[in-house]
Amino acid sequence: MAIQPGKPSAGGTTAPPRPLAPKAPAPAAAEAEVEQLEPSQLDDATHAEYRLLYDAAARNVLFAKRQQWRVVQYFTLIALALVAIGIATPFASDVARFVAGFLTVVGVGSLGVIVMLQSWQGNEHAKMSYLANDFSNFARSALRRKPRLSGDIHRYLMLLMMLLYIVVLDVVVVRLLLDMTR
Repeated sequence: MAIQPGKPSAGGTTAPPRPLAPKAPAPAAAEAEVEQLEPSQLDDATHAEYRLLYDAAARNVLFAKRQQWRVVQYFTLIALALVAIGIATPFASDVARFVAGFLTVVGVGSLGVIVMLQSWQGNEHAKMSYLANDFSNFARSALRRKPRLSGDIHRYLMLLMMLLYIVVLDVVVVRLLLDMTR
């Protein structure tokens, strides 16, 4: 039977107490790393204006992105409707060329609108970055959590996919319409 520290044994002797575990170092180094809040230097009215402008810019970005997807959806619906009409009542060759030209013009217009909406989003993101420079250090840190380069890559990949989709759909539908007249 082993002697437990601090308890008397059968012979009446006590074992020396067990040494204490070493204490963890004081969190002085951890406290130095804690970032202190540096509030915005803006007065309340200006801060409210900045927040209003920032929120409006964020809503504009969402609106422009939603409009881009709607342009893609409407172009798809127009292309499908023209194919359905062409199948239901076959076009004469000159009408098929006109319809194909019409779809190409609508496609080019759609590409222009999508690029214009992307430019608008870029301007709104620049506005948001400008406004965020005067917010508190915590707000700036939170806004920098997603690197700007990463966001730009994602936005432009989505733009590229939208543009390619419209071009490919236009080419496929035009070929289909022209082949149906042969």
